[in-house]
Amino acid sequence: MRGVDSLKAQLANKRVWMAASIHKGEEQVMLEIHKMLMQLHHDLLTIIVPRHPQHGQEIAQKWREEGQKVALRSQHDMIVSGTNIYVVDTLGELRDLYKLTPIAVIGGSFYAGSAGHNISEAAAAGCAVLTGYHVGHFSHMLQEMQRLNPLSVLQVSGKSELEEAMLELFADAEVLEARRKAAKEAVHSLSNGVIANMWNLLNVHVFRKALSCEVNAGI
Repeated sequence: MRGVDSLKAQLANKRVWMAASIHKGEEQVMLEIHKMLMQLHHDLLTIIVPRHPQHGQEIAQKWREEGQKVALRSQHDMIVSGTNIYVVDTLGELRDLYKLTPIAVIGGSFYAGSAGHNISEAAAAGCAVLTGYHVGHFSHMLQEMQRLNPLSVLQVSGKSELEEAMLELFADAEVLEARRKAAKEAVHSLSNGVIANMWNLLNVHVFRKALSCEVNAGI
C-alpha cells in the first residue's frame, strides 16, 4: 500500500482514468481514447493495467517507440512532467489502484470470445464503471447492479461508444459523481444481500438441526 500511496501523491495534479484487466488488442482501443482525451485535457494521466504483466512491458515499449511518455511500474518510474501514461505491470495491487481513479474501464470485455472481469472492486472503490458487452458469467452481477441503479455500470459496444461516454464523464462532474455514487451503492447493496441470504440459510439450517435434535430426544 505504501507504493500506491506514493503514486497517489504523484497524481495530485492529474486528471486520471484507468483501464484495468486489459487483454491483448484492447490496449489499442485504450490508446485511441487516451489520445482523444489528451487533446482536451493536457493534465491527463491514463493508467493501464494489463491482465498479464508481460503484456504491460510490451505495451510500454511499443508506445514509447511511438512517442508516448510512458512510466512503467515495475521499473519504479516516477510520474514526471510530460508523463501521461502509467503502465502497471505488477500483480496484486488492483484493488488499491482503483482508489486512485474516479473512472475505471474494465477490460477483457470488448471482443467476442472474451469473458469480462470482476467489476465489484472498482464499484466498491467508488469508480464510475464502464465495460464492454462480452462479460461472460459476470453478466449476472452486472444486471443486478443495473437493476438496483441503471447508472451503476455503463456497457459500451466499442470504441465509439466508449469515446462518447468518456467525453461526458470528463466534461460533466455531476454525471461522473452520479455514476460513482450509483456504482458504490449498488455493489454495497448486493454485498449486503449476499450476507443476508447466507445468514438466512444458516439460520434455517440451525433451526432444522435443533428441531431434529428435539424430535430425536422426544421433546
